[in-house]
Amino acid sequence: MKKSIITILFFFIGVFNLYAQNLDTIFQDNYSKLLNFNYGWLYRIIENKDSDNDGIWLATLDTNRSILHIDKNLNIVHHINTSENGLNLNRRFKANNKIYSTRVNSYDGTEYYLKYLDLVCHDTLGNLLFSQRIMNEDDDTIIWHGLKSIILDNKDMIFCLLNEISGDYRSDKLRLIRVDTSGNVLENKIHSNIYELTDFAPFNDQQFLMSKTSFLQTNSHVTYFVNNNTLEIEDSIIGRYAFNMKKLNDSIVAFNSVEYKHLDNGLSEYIEFFTYLYLMNTKAKYSYSIEELSNPLLDSIFYDVSFSSFYSSKNNIDFTNPDSIYSFFTIYKKWDGISDQRLGTGVINFNSQGSLNYFYQTPIDVGSMTLKATSDGGLIIPYEGSTGGLYLYKFMPNGYNSILNIETQEKVDIKVYPNPAKDYINVDFDANNFNQAEIELYDMQGRLVKKTKLTTQKGNRVDISSLKAGNYTYNIIIDGNAFGGMMIVVE
Repeated sequence: MKKSIITILFFFIGVFNLYAQNLDTIFQDNYSKLLNFNYGWLYRIIENKDSDNDGIWLATLDTNRSILHIDKNLNIVHHINTSENGLNLNRRFKANNKIYSTRVNSYDGTEYYLKYLDLVCHDTLGNLLFSQRIMNEDDDTIIWHGLKSIILDNKDMIFCLLNEISGDYRSDKLRLIRVDTSGNVLENKIHSNIYELTDFAPFNDQQFLMSKTSFLQTNSHVTYFVNNNTLEIEDSIIGRYAFNMKKLNDSIVAFNSVEYKHLDNGLSEYIEFFTYLYLMNTKAKYSYSIEELSNPLLDSIFYDVSFSSFYSSKNNIDFTNPDSIYSFFTIYKKWDGISDQRLGTGVINFNSQGSLNYFYQTPIDVGSMTLKATSDGGLIIPYEGSTGGLYLYKFMPNGYNSILNIETQEKVDIKVYPNPAKDYINVDFDANNFNQAEIELYDMQGRLVKKTKLTTQKGNRVDISSLKAGNYTYNIIIDGNAFGGMMIVVE
């Protein structure tokens, strides 16, 4: 069977540099592609609260603080080098078509703590609109070291300052500051006895979530419900070590949790850490693991998320459809607690009821900064190279929805739906003057389970009622050109 040849042409739209930037294709198959952006390093995602959110906004953490917007097809929509000395400037949010950043004092070579905190606003071309101080060193008697932030649905921003005790990166106090998009401080609150703040995330119009832990002490894992306006704690759930929290609906929150397991190789006993993916029911106040996610491969396989890395954005869970939620892991095989064999990476897709849709082991070895689900059902993962530079990985579970006829240079658009499917699928394609077309379905062992001719361009209905529930791949062959994808059959 001939392999389809997918030709992709990238147009650099709205590039504001005086010299061209390149997106170089490093790897591509029918389900994924990996590109390298050849300018800048240490990129971090800018959380986008505007309506143009079907793509990803990023900014460098180097002295240039450049802004980069990539669309869902990995085309550069916008790139601007702001050329400002911004090592103490961290771009965090995009709202109202403006970029909101925090600026703190630079490290002076002896000790570092937050002597001040500014909210800085630029337009998307990098022009400064305002800078507003929201915290001074003498506002209280506590020395603040750490800084976390979230943006609420109404565009107010919550900043969390952490103190440090005993020089061990733990904190027993935190300060919450609520600020509007004009830089006005609306509320200010100090909480005590919050050890090792793990994460906080928007939840609803009234509350946001804040989790804390004391690692390896299960009874200290607490998720708080904090009032958006007063910043007072109103409720809590005791249970899991929660980070990368993501609201799925009014009562379900997905999150990662690091767990540990005692192992014995016959010579010594040791502990290995690995990552679970959980759902938390905020009304019933309990958490449960995603079905079969603990270990879909082998007992010695472990997942890892760099939850503590400065380079990693906190978001490792995203979705546009609550029936298709993405998460992304590095996969290791543990060897007697001494060394690890890195097996690559995995894309995990599940629904808000906790059922696993599929697990896809990517053919490339990448470490995630963050991830962004897109409206075409795909996933974008930006990450840093080992020597700098930005890499962009796009995963499409159903395959890319177009092929290029090399002879005629005509683009052929193909749709297979619904997906997941139960009793039937529809196959539509747009190909001029085709002579013969058919679809082949294969199970995950590579066995051909169905083959059907396609007689028309629109409305081909294929009966799949005889197929067992599970994952299948398909090939659509149009005049000898093959196009592949993945589909899910449900009961």
